[in-house]
Amino acid sequence: MVRKLSDTISKPRIRKLIVTEPKTVAELFLDLELSDEHVVLIGGKRVTLDHQIQENDNVVVLPRIAGG
Repeated sequence: MVRKLSDTISKPRIRKLIVTEPKTVAELFLDLELSDEHVVLIGGKRVTLDHQIQENDNVVVLPRIAGG
């Protein structure tokens, strides 16, 4: 279960959530209705979709950006 603390924090696309039960990054994506076309950082390090989110993890989800 994901509980929304606020709809926005300074920018419309930033949300703070509390994960109240163990889940993988893939399960979080399903809860947030996000595709797997995102990069996930936990503690500043990139993680895979099967990574288990732990209590007090700081999770950052960013869209993939292409450029050249």
